[in-house]
Amino acid sequence: MAISTAVSSFELLVKPLVQSSADILGAGRTIIQGYFLTISNLNTIPVTLRVNFKAQSPNISSRPLLAFFDVNNVNAPLVANPSTAINQTYTISVPAGDTGVFLLQPDVSQASIVATANTEIRGFVTVSLAQPFGSNSFNLLLTPQQRGTFLPKGFVVPATPPSPSATTNQDFDQLAYSLPTATGGAQVTLSQINLPIFPIGTPIRTPIGTQVLPELATLDPDLLQAIQQNPNSLRELAVQNGQPANGLRSAADNGLQDAMSQLIERLESLEQIALR
Repeated sequence: MAISTAVSSFELLVKPLVQSSADILGAGRTIIQGYFLTISNLNTIPVTLRVNFKAQSPNISSRPLLAFFDVNNVNAPLVANPSTAINQTYTISVPAGDTGVFLLQPDVSQASIVATANTEIRGFVTVSLAQPFGSNSFNLLLTPQQRGTFLPKGFVVPATPPSPSATTNQDFDQLAYSLPTATGGAQVTLSQINLPIFPIGTPIRTPIGTQVLPELATLDPDLLQAIQQNPNSLRELAVQNGQPANGLRSAADNGLQDAMSQLIERLESLEQIALR
């Protein structure tokens, strides 16, 4: 169990299926292909996820893309945040016991994208918990698919608005096929990092793998080493109903908040470095 998992590869296309120089039969129709990821939340609480797409050659910013998340019959457009040349990350929420569909596709609302038919982006997808810290585990079903539309041979994008005398061949065909998942199955479990609770006033003087979770050593060994060198920088107060057990706010508590904020920032920074 981890806070993230690789899902599958993906391929986005607006491209003839056969190179023109090799298309002696004239069968190389253009295909518009998008990536669909069906996500089922098997839990009794909602889950917020980060869906990351990485593509390097060509990079994911080489062509304009559109992203949507459809849950409860609402096809909501999404904006990548963060977005770099090779990574785009989208944040989505799936209600308890519900299922949504994520879609990433070439931006075919731009006529030039269809007319030039030169979009070909391949990469891989990962899914992470947007809230990495806590005590919850989330069972999910992840079902990736590629779906596409074949354009008629010689298709020309109609004028906007179309001419009353214009005629367009409507011989469109569709395809859809499932992709193998990185885990070999549809069900995955993502678990938040559950930091241990230390008694008030007790410094952390424990080796890696005891009270300090092994995940921290893997995610950020430099920060873990800094904490071990200065144990008093991270104390967690026992909490009851959102307040310290002794009912007092202390300098140690403030230090904890600062350390936790630093840890979250470092984890996000490491995630971006790993995805480059």
